[in-house]
Amino acid sequence: MKLLLTTLISLIFIALSVVYTPLYAQDSNKLTKANNLFKAKRFAEAIPLYEEILERDFNKNILLKLGRCHRQVNNLPEALEHFTTLMAQPEVKSSQQLEYVELLIMNGNFKEAKQFLAEVPSTNTNMKQILNLTSMINNNFEIESLFQNVTLTNFAHNTPQNDENSPFFLEDKMVFTSDKSLSEKLKNKSGMTGRSYYKVWESKIMEDTFKSPSTLSNTVNATNKNTANAVFDMKHQEVIFTKNDNTKDRKSFYNMQLYSSEIKGKKFGKAKKLSVNNPQYNFVHPALSKDGKTLLFVSDKKGQGGTDIFVSKRTKDGWSRPRNVGELINTEFNEGYPFLDEAGNLYFCSKGHSGLGGYDIYFAEKDIVDNTWKKPKNLGKPFNSQHDDISIFLKNDGKSGAFTSSRDGSDDIFLFTIDDITK
Repeated sequence: MKLLLTTLISLIFIALSVVYTPLYAQDSNKLTKANNLFKAKRFAEAIPLYEEILERDFNKNILLKLGRCHRQVNNLPEALEHFTTLMAQPEVKSSQQLEYVELLIMNGNFKEAKQFLAEVPSTNTNMKQILNLTSMINNNFEIESLFQNVTLTNFAHNTPQNDENSPFFLEDKMVFTSDKSLSEKLKNKSGMTGRSYYKVWESKIMEDTFKSPSTLSNTVNATNKNTANAVFDMKHQEVIFTKNDNTKDRKSFYNMQLYSSEIKGKKFGKAKKLSVNNPQYNFVHPALSKDGKTLLFVSDKKGQGGTDIFVSKRTKDGWSRPRNVGELINTEFNEGYPFLDEAGNLYFCSKGHSGLGGYDIYFAEKDIVDNTWKKPKNLGKPFNSQHDDISIFLKNDGKSGAFTSSRDGSDDIFLFTIDDITK
């Protein structure tokens, strides 16, 4: 009897081992694939793999990466849910606790964010971030709006499940970036968002009405690549934009690079890469001065930290060697989407200056004495919110334009008019 029982237990153990080993190997392979997708910034593709693994393996690292994936594709409630579960686990790093606080802010949970932040131990490395988060919480109640009496209107062709951003106005149309699909059946999609690749679109304006958008020329838009952030220089008859490079960097990424295309009537010439590029880094968010002689752009190459704004001058030999605009504008965190108005004043978004949460839009007045910019000011509400607020365009009248915000769940374009200017 004892021998029979021992044999039976052994058989059960062997059977379980046979079942468990393939499952373990399967999860191990999926985890490797998910981690590789995460490193390649293909967050949308990594999410279902992490979710499947998490059902069988409750792992803090998987929770963290799953939360970060949802944050990157703007699924803020889902990101907060996973980070809330993570915070209940033992020995969570303070850097991850601060990520959780920012998600609480971006989800509008200011009281809970303030209470939790008070319990995070401060160190020399995280003190600045703690101060920034404290500022975000307080700013949502205290910061003054730079513009008064602002009227906001949703762009009629925003799509709730897709991104629309980077508005640029010409006389008879608005050009913008979107990842909405040209067809109902999506054959090719971005691994980062799980949606279609970004393309440049245009919407004709007739009698103050935005007509149904269509994609810009295929000479500008690339197949199975992201194309975005188009700015037009009618004086020099060119459009400058950004798209994925044809050359991989050292990590096998196709980084974003700046291109220009000659405007030939209603057509565009062949896209040419600008000399300021380096395939080892991303070059995005071009902006031009009104005379077309100054180019601003954003890159993650070496600078103040994160992504910085750089400037280049147009010369007879092409664009000059870029220089960092400096620490008054750039921080150790990310800056992006610069814009120069008629007077040369700078607008941009940042996560490093005192803000309301996520990215905020800032204004830096042109200093005519030394031809630089003064200390940035937060635009305040209604332009900024606890969500990501980016890519502003101000028309020549200085009182109307458009900007982008994720306050409704995806990147949307908001049209604005300003009745009183107090800056």
